[in-house]
Amino acid sequence: MTEHWNAIRRHWQLLGSPLRPPPEVVEAYNRELDLARSHVVMFGVTPELAGLGARMTAVDESADMIAGIWPGDTESRKAVRGDWFDLPFDEASVEALIGDGCLSVIGAADLRRRLFASIARALSADGRAGIRLYASPETRDDPRDVRTLALAGGVSTFHELKWRVAMTAIAGAPDYVIPVTGILEQFEAMFPDRDELSTRTGWELPVIGTIDVYRNSSVIYNFAPVSALVEEAKVFFDDVDVASTGTYGLAERCPLLVLRAPKRRD
Repeated sequence: MTEHWNAIRRHWQLLGSPLRPPPEVVEAYNRELDLARSHVVMFGVTPELAGLGARMTAVDESADMIAGIWPGDTESRKAVRGDWFDLPFDEASVEALIGDGCLSVIGAADLRRRLFASIARALSADGRAGIRLYASPETRDDPRDVRTLALAGGVSTFHELKWRVAMTAIAGAPDYVIPVTGILEQFEAMFPDRDELSTRTGWELPVIGTIDVYRNSSVIYNFAPVSALVEEAKVFFDDVDVASTGTYGLAERCPLLVLRAPKRRD
């Protein structure tokens, strides 16, 4: 997994929405979680979110991601190496926690449950968490429709297309998982001519080529629908809600899962 994220880091400047959160998303975190006066814990080192809260501690397992992506420690923010499943904070001590797409990059349902449990342990009784989702629709898109939409200019960025392609490839996969190599295979089957895709959309070939970081990766993603994630979260939280994150491309599949009232377990 480390090599996968190192590859992502090397291509970071070529990535865009919805993988990188646009300003609408930053506003949504603030609006839904009231972060202005809080110490915020963040899964990962998403630079667009580094200014949220009165203070921030970002947690990432990769020293390379911290060195390459994090905008730098200041008096009010810092990044630390750590494990999302075993956060370096006392139980029931965290005021607010955020994560951008983190549920999709950890794999199957057992790991999603472990992450929900980790959040519930860390949050204080009146704490709150917000996780932006990459959620597949309840009814799978037809790959032919996605191809037609893209070539007609109906997809805002290549990175939106990449998620749309991934969501067509899940089919009946258990836990809605897909190896990232499967995303690449589906993309190459749907768009065998990258020059045509570039010409029809205006996307530069190096941007399209960012999908090649998946070629030899062993990482598994998941794109569970919102309904499944809400039910999983309710095992660990008494208050689970879903909020819009804006109107950018694919925003309807990238809502904010808002978690409050963590359940305490013996």
